Amino acid sequence: MSSKSPWQAAAKILVVGRDVVRPGLLVVSAAGEIDALSVRLLQHATEQDLAPVTVVDLSRVTFLAAAGLRALAQAAQRAHAGQRRLCLVTPPHPVSVVLLTFWNDDRVVLYPTLAEALRANPG
Repeated sequence: MSSKSPWQAAAKILVVGRDVVRPGLLVVSAAGEIDALSVRLLQHATEQDLAPVTVVDLSRVTFLAAAGLRALAQAAQRAHAGQRRLCLVTPPHPVSVVLLTFWNDDRVVLYPTLAEALRANPG
């Protein structure tokens, strides 16, 4: 029987960080696989206080399951309810196919790179 918690198991496949780049601009970065197990790490990072502009950088995501799409949609709803802006940096192809096929919230701007997202959102 394993003594590892679900959080420890999730951390083996997904690393999520939060960085206040400048006042009013938060970057939540994810690297690895976002699935039903690891999505809780992304949810935790996006459930905390969001800045006036939050960029979720998915550029190092290698797998995106439906659970990840749901978590991003929930973060977008919270951002809009709080009159905040949520932006996404798209993951590499072919992972971006999932996001671009099923993402339908036109209030969230998608960027191909973090640099472009930061330039477009000075904070």
